[in-house]
Amino acid sequence: MKAVIFDRDGVILDSESINMSSAVKAFKELGIKIKDEEKELIIGRHPDDYGKFFLKKYEFSYEEFRKIQSKTYYELFESAPLFKKTVSLIKKLYKQKITLALTTSSAMKSTLQVLKKANLENTFDVVITSEYYKKRKPDPEPYLVTANKLNLSPSECVVIEDSPVGVESAKSAGMKCIAIPNEFTKKQDFSKADIIVESADKINITLLDNI
Repeated sequence: MKAVIFDRDGVILDSESINMSSAVKAFKELGIKIKDEEKELIIGRHPDDYGKFFLKKYEFSYEEFRKIQSKTYYELFESAPLFKKTVSLIKKLYKQKITLALTTSSAMKSTLQVLKKANLENTFDVVITSEYYKKRKPDPEPYLVTANKLNLSPSECVVIEDSPVGVESAKSAGMKCIAIPNEFTKKQDFSKADIIVESADKINITLLDNI
């Protein structure tokens, strides 16, 4: 293991709740009440991705949906709490001089806000956001771009993810992956992950080296 790569949403920032709330509110304002099983499609995905499914099933303006969803998301964004155990792990690894990266489907602007909030502004060697690639997770491109920026082979990287979508992306890129399911993803299928832990404080150098 030469580098540890962290996902952002659901791993560092507890933002799955606002992702879900903003989508549900937008659909409701457009006269659509989505079912509980349909909500599973929202978790860990960008609106442009889960929107394709809903457009096949319901009739609505995606542009109007995104306008409402995005506005609601950013109204709630500042209040989203951090996963303190993950932040603590990142700081410990940084002190141990482990190469660190962040790979997210979110934009650079909001990611910089998260890093500032968590006091992690100068911690990551590489930060890869949606501006750096064309295909989002579960496609491997985000993690392949990260490995390239780190000048490392994918097999030398361990990824920390919270959703099966992210795990699939990491594994398809040829990386090891540790899953930390959260409240919104804990019932999903993590069979592709190399290891599943309940929280970031269960991760240490020994685990990372032996994965």
